[in-house]
Amino acid sequence: MPPDKALDPTRSFEVAWRLLKQAPVTVLLGGLILFFLEGGGSGGTNFIFRGDGLHDLGRAGSDLRRVFEDLRPLLLILIPIFLCIGIAFFALSSWIEVGFARAVELALRTGRDDIGKVFSGGDRLGAMLLARFLCGLIHIACLLPALALLLALVFVVGPRAHVLLGFSSILIALVALAITLYLAIGLFFVNPIVAFESCSPTEAISRSWKMAGGRRLRILWFLVFQFFLGIAGLCLCCIGLLLTTPLSNVMRFEVYLALTKGGEYPQWWIGSGKFPFDEPKSENYGSPPIPPPVPPPLPPQS
Repeated sequence: MPPDKALDPTRSFEVAWRLLKQAPVTVLLGGLILFFLEGGGSGGTNFIFRGDGLHDLGRAGSDLRRVFEDLRPLLLILIPIFLCIGIAFFALSSWIEVGFARAVELALRTGRDDIGKVFSGGDRLGAMLLARFLCGLIHIACLLPALALLLALVFVVGPRAHVLLGFSSILIALVALAITLYLAIGLFFVNPIVAFESCSPTEAISRSWKMAGGRRLRILWFLVFQFFLGIAGLCLCCIGLLLTTPLSNVMRFEVYLALTKGGEYPQWWIGSGKFPFDEPKSENYGSPPIPPPVPPPLPPQS
C-alpha cells in the first residue's frame, strides 16, 4: 500500500468503522479500557487569558498558599497514594496498549472478535513501559527551555507589564506547541513498533523517527483528523466519546499496519472479506481422519 494512502485518515477511519461492526467487543471494550487507563476522561484544562489575569493569578496564589498550609499534614499521605495510583495506571495502560494492538491486528487478519487478546501484552510490558517513559522524558527535556524562558521573562519584565508579558507568553506558548507537535509526529509510531516488533525501546524510538521522515505533513493531518474526531464526540454531550475514542485508538495501530503490511491486506479479512475458514483447505486440514484400510478376508480353510 502506498504511504500516502496508508496515512489517509479517512481510509483508516473507514477501516476502523468496518472493524467496529465486525468485532464490536474488541474495539469498544478494549478501546474504552485503554481510554480510561490513559486518563483520557479527565476532560483537560481550560485557560482564559484576560487583561487582569495576572492580578487574579496573584489572588489565586495567595488562596492556594492558605489551602496548602491547611492541607500540609494530609499531603504527606495523599501524595504517595496518588503517586502509586498514577504508576499503577501507567503500567496497566502499557499492558493494555500491547494487547489492544494485537487484538486489532487479529481482527484485521481474521475478522475474529477476541477480547481475550486485549489482555495478552505481558511479554512486551517492560519494553512498552520504558518506551513511553523515554518519550515522556524527551518531551519534558525539549519543553524545559521554553518554561525557563517564561519564568525568566516574568522576573525581568515584572507583573505590571501586562501587555508585553501577555504577548511574550503567547509567543513562547506557540513555540512550545510547535515543539510538542514536532516531537509527537516523530514519536507517533513508537507504541505500535513496540507492540508489534521485537525491538528495544530505543530502537523503536529511532525507527519511529525515521518512518516519520518525509511524512510529517501526512502524520500531522492524521493527528488533526483524530483531534476533530474527539471534538465531534465532545459535541454529542460527551457520550460520543464512547464511540469516537475506540475508533481513534484503532486508527493509531491500523495506520502502522497499513504502512508496514499493507501489501498483505488483500489476503486478510479486511481486504478480502473472507474468514480463514472460508479459504480452500489443504487435503487433510480440517477433514475427518482417513480410516485405516480394511484387510481382505482370508480364504476359507479346507
